[in-house]
Amino acid sequence: MTTEFVPMIIPTVMIPLTLVSVGISVVASFIAGLFGIKLKMEGPKKLLEVLLKPRVLATAFLLNAVIMGGIYLNKYWKNYPRLLSTIEKEMAVRSQTSDIAYEDVPTNQAFFKSIKSSAQAPDGVEQVWRIDTGSGSFRPAIASNGRLFSGNKEGIISEIELDSGKVVRTFYTGTMVSPRLTLWKNQLYVGEGTHDTHHARVYRFDLKEGKLVNNFQTKGHTEGQAIVGTFENEETLFIVSGADGLHAVDPTTLAVKWEVNPGHMDAAVVVDEKGYVFLGTGREKGDDSKNKTYAAALEFKTGKEIWKHELPASSWMRPVLAGNHICYVTGEIYFPSERGHIVCFDRQSGEPTAGIHTLQPLASTPKVVDSSIIYTSIKGLVCRFEITSRRNLWCFDAGTKGISFAGASYDEKLHVVLYPSVSKGLYVLDANNGNVLLNWNPSDAEGPWKKTYSDVSVVGDLWIIADYDRSIRALRAKFLPRTAYHK
Repeated sequence: MTTEFVPMIIPTVMIPLTLVSVGISVVASFIAGLFGIKLKMEGPKKLLEVLLKPRVLATAFLLNAVIMGGIYLNKYWKNYPRLLSTIEKEMAVRSQTSDIAYEDVPTNQAFFKSIKSSAQAPDGVEQVWRIDTGSGSFRPAIASNGRLFSGNKEGIISEIELDSGKVVRTFYTGTMVSPRLTLWKNQLYVGEGTHDTHHARVYRFDLKEGKLVNNFQTKGHTEGQAIVGTFENEETLFIVSGADGLHAVDPTTLAVKWEVNPGHMDAAVVVDEKGYVFLGTGREKGDDSKNKTYAAALEFKTGKEIWKHELPASSWMRPVLAGNHICYVTGEIYFPSERGHIVCFDRQSGEPTAGIHTLQPLASTPKVVDSSIIYTSIKGLVCRFEITSRRNLWCFDAGTKGISFAGASYDEKLHVVLYPSVSKGLYVLDANNGNVLLNWNPSDAEGPWKKTYSDVSVVGDLWIIADYDRSIRALRAKFLPRTAYHK
């Protein structure tokens, strides 16, 4: 039996060996040619002799250092924010004053009272205006005194008239404005960057003067919203910065009060009335197992840890306060996963209180309505979770393609939930049962629907939607006249 197989095995083995030998000869001849050495048939044999010569080793080492250094510097520069000199030069051109006394836009959390009324189902949607901002937005616009503020991928922040959609002035950072903006005491705080950005800053613009006042530079990226918290008449700006952790700074001078680094932080913090600072951490890009993720509570004035517990997955979005609970949504976005969770803890003790598991990662900002949380998955699942009973009251699956980081918003007046899907337009859902009241997709004349990562901003009777392409549009629910018939 053995002798019968030998003729078949030998040619099979020799073919790849021959190819390898030819390949080595070609490589050896090429390398030798770089140093003026001509090889003949003995190329493979001379390869080691060539590589071990001092001048070859020194040249190869130097060449390797230059190439690797160039690659590193290119990556470093590509992921570095704009130079301050560039920003200052741009702002010198864009600077415009304003006589508006802007109201603060709450950053901590909006609470909703218990509402027992039924949802008002609109008959349609009217597009009030739509503008082209030149680049898409990752987070929703904020509104104050009849003005909207929205940042885009090109690092331009637009101030827009709410009624008309007219852009009245712009501010510049030059790097993607990834977090939601913060407006406090006529100051606009702007973060920047993606997961790969390093040494990102939070910029402070004076809205009255229209100028860049100062900035706070981190070693990481500032994707999470800068949060202004107040406790015992002390005001602090909390800045999250990826692998660089959390910084508590003076909102005016941006001088550091304290700093901690509990892990990678992209989620904004939440501050409660008792001076607890709640935070969540996530896994680094490319890390699917080795680093743990945590929920923690810190002291407002010192950053001292009050309690800390491990989370089942990454916390990419800010937690929410719901009664005595602090609740986190978790899920992975940098590697495949079928895990998503809502995990709630007692605010003071840190003891687990409620939770639920989903088969899709959760990576959007949840909303609190009554004693429930409205959350969305990255694949378009929208649910309302009741904390007391620890169960979903309802779920709606938009069934869209692609990943979305858009959360569901709540219109308190109409008692409806608004969900901007990735590819199927805007869904208007009954907050009581999750039924679809309306699915609005714009016509070609109104501008095609594009991928949307940001929540809907509910401002009065307007719904403001900023997509990831280049549009911001204002919508209004339409109600047909009702005719009363009598016998």
